Amino acid sequence: MQTFKAQRIEGADHPPSPWGENRRHGMRAPGRIVMVVREGSCWVHREDGSRDNLAAPSVVIWEPGDWVEYGNSAGEGGKSESYWSEDFSEQEWAAILTEAFGPGTS
Repeated sequence: MQTFKAQRIEGADHPPSPWGENRRHGMRAPGRIVMVVREGSCWVHREDGSRDNLAAPSVVIWEPGDWVEYGNSAGEGGKSESYWSEDFSEQEWAAILTEAFGPGTS
């Protein structure tokens, strides 16, 4: 059995949207991340570009250094929770936001 004290907990509620995908910007996991798909569906990208479609109830576990990218397809919604064993520092989060959205967004 493996256990960890969660350093970060995120909840996401994505209502169905006809305007396109809702996705999380890809990043490397700083530590183990466990995501529980509670309702609806989602997709996860692997580092090799392949995509897995998941429906609730499902669980995804990323190990430290794994590529983390997920979202919902247009017209689909879902609810999920993520539990992180490690979190990024403020500087690391700023760099991730700058990479995703450009300078001045952190």
